[in-house]
Amino acid sequence: MKITKLIAGIVDIVQYQYGLTLDVESFNYTRFIGHLRAFMVQRLSNARPYGAELDGELLALMEQKYPQAAVTVTRIDNFLQTKMGWTLNPDDRVYLILHVWRVTHRQEQ
Repeated sequence: MKITKLIAGIVDIVQYQYGLTLDVESFNYTRFIGHLRAFMVQRLSNARPYGAELDGELLALMEQKYPQAAVTVTRIDNFLQTKMGWTLNPDDRVYLILHVWRVTHRQEQ
């Protein structure tokens, strides 16, 4: 139940930031929700992510290339800090920027 409420809050943030209603039937929306769910299960179980960290320069590149998605992810980060005390790490930010851009960009086409 907690995961569902957090995901709904994040979807609301994305929709507000972009001024649109996401297509819940789209493939990109399903991937976005799947990524959020996996992230939250990982955080709730206190599991550490597998694999090496991404190159730090990748985050800077993503923020430069997709500034609106980066601002949206900062709002998501603030939301998660307020609700759960979680802070997004650079890898989380990279993946979320990509997913936010995909779910909104593909939405606009």
